[in-house]
Amino acid sequence: MKFSELSAEQWAELQPYLDTAILPVTGLTGAEMPHEATRQLERLRDVLATIEVPFKGRVVTYPALQYGQWSDAFAQQVKQLSLKLRSTGYKYVFLASAIPLPAAEETGADLVVCPTMDNQLPEAGAVNEDVRRIWLGRA
Repeated sequence: MKFSELSAEQWAELQPYLDTAILPVTGLTGAEMPHEATRQLERLRDVLATIEVPFKGRVVTYPALQYGQWSDAFAQQVKQLSLKLRSTGYKYVFLASAIPLPAAEETGADLVVCPTMDNQLPEAGAVNEDVRRIWLGRA
């Protein structure tokens, strides 16, 4: 589900079932030409689909962090957002990124789904296994 699909009443009713927040990370720098920004957003869409589609009804996708490359300051921002999402009641926080990111331990998230360093998109079956392993407490 997208965050914008939930009213206050629906949230109160569905919160026990929606235990996972997805925080998208686009990784734009501001130096992209329009077609490059479009390609980056399409890559994010494809990464998000590996989590949103098979797990609809248990995950809520939040607005994306559009601009920022991985740095200590950006890492702190992501960690703070992960903590804040947990404080609102989410048990799990997953990052879905259009750019390669460090492992979950460095982000404060439970799972990072992103392209490899050579820009290969994550394989849907592997993402599915990772998500299920986390939810079953076998991470």
